[in-house]
Amino acid sequence: MVAAQKAHIHKDRLEDEYRRRDEIPFDSKRKFMATFHEGTQGRHHVFLKGAPEEVLDLCSKVITDEGKTDLTQEQREKVLHQNTQMAKNAMRVLAVAFCDEAPMNMKQMKEDIYLGKHCLNFAGLIGMIDPPREEAKQAIQICKRASIRVIMATGDHPITAKAIARELDMLNRGDRVISGVELEAMSDEDLDSIIEETTVFARVSPEHKYRLVESLRRKGQVVAMTGDGVNDAPALKNAQVGVAMGITGTDVAKEAADMVLTDDNFTSIVNAVEEGRVVFQNIRKVVKFLISTNFGEDLAIIGSLLLFRGLPLIFTPVQILWVNLVTDGILDITIAMEPKESDVMNEPPRKENTRIINRDILLSTIFVAVIMAAGTLLMFSVGYRNSGITHARTLAFVTLAMFQVFNALNVRSKTRSVFELGLFSNTYLNIAIPVSVGLLLATVYVPFMQTIMQTTALTLKEWLTIIPLTSSILVLMELRKWWLGKCKRAEGS
Repeated sequence: MVAAQKAHIHKDRLEDEYRRRDEIPFDSKRKFMATFHEGTQGRHHVFLKGAPEEVLDLCSKVITDEGKTDLTQEQREKVLHQNTQMAKNAMRVLAVAFCDEAPMNMKQMKEDIYLGKHCLNFAGLIGMIDPPREEAKQAIQICKRASIRVIMATGDHPITAKAIARELDMLNRGDRVISGVELEAMSDEDLDSIIEETTVFARVSPEHKYRLVESLRRKGQVVAMTGDGVNDAPALKNAQVGVAMGITGTDVAKEAADMVLTDDNFTSIVNAVEEGRVVFQNIRKVVKFLISTNFGEDLAIIGSLLLFRGLPLIFTPVQILWVNLVTDGILDITIAMEPKESDVMNEPPRKENTRIINRDILLSTIFVAVIMAAGTLLMFSVGYRNSGITHARTLAFVTLAMFQVFNALNVRSKTRSVFELGLFSNTYLNIAIPVSVGLLLATVYVPFMQTIMQTTALTLKEWLTIIPLTSSILVLMELRKWWLGKCKRAEGS
């Protein structure tokens, strides 16, 4: 009968204890845990679990059907062979051993175990299988398409790790499986030379995980590291993105991490990457929309000063404010809510120093701005010749605002047609466009708004001119996307 009181001794705690006392050398590479229990009538019990090869080294006896016998070399090899067979079936294998001989000197027993002396009785092997979730397999495939490299660093036996990696389709031809013993013998330079071709690291310690993160960072990679234990904290802290497990993770790991998974699911990390890409894309879309429309507005104002010398400004201050605050303000918010594009995880990761405003945005901005300015100046010129300054300003104001409405449809994707995306896939934009156009109509036809905005009513004929003119920006950009896509496909072939 084992008493309720028990001392739960982890090897790390004993390591610290013996290091402080400087009495017993400690091998931190050992992978086992022992518990020491005080029983009745002065008896003591030791129970130990861990890696089979480690546990066998501590055993001198084995429990068989005939009872307790000496552990022979033949029996050791038989146990290790069975361990290998179980590992090939993707099982995580633990060996268990015990000692309950009386009388027992507990202090001496602890020292014997951590000195690696043969003092225990081998009880057997335990095989556990934790099949990968189906969604994890799918997440790995998504990572491959997104050029995100997934590395497995585990304490499992190399054969077990390799079997799991194959089941997840992580291993490519020529990929190596490196054990912690091999990793220990490598210099940083050797590790850097093989880490690009190695997907699985087995029987690794927390120190090895830290080295892996360091090596990947030296290679210029952006590293996300997952972990749940206290000893994972240094690696989590060193990675650009430390990801702790919210269910099984320790408080230390959560404190060291940048992100905590509430469901301990690898798929959640992939979903977070996807969401991050969507956010970055949408930021670029909003920036592209604002820069192109404002640059077009600036070009129209500068062009009017050069082409129509001696005439009043093409826009009044309140009209400029309306375009910037109302038309732009309504549309850019909803562009930021654009749903993800289906190919967002088919692109390679962007570099750390990637700028939001890149060459494509600049070229597109110039292209759009020139069209907007030219169309606005054309309508201003026609209106001034026919009806005077107020009518001309109204035509220019409405034309510029409608250009922005069609440009909002255009910036929804850098490469894909708005018709491919679906005209009504962004619900928020579908609401914003009628609201924006409705407010614009109010500035033209509601009397008190006409007074504030200094506008006048437009005829149906004028609207039938403005709509085709301003929609040309969408048509031309659709043609540009088609041409760039054709060129890209030609380069790929």
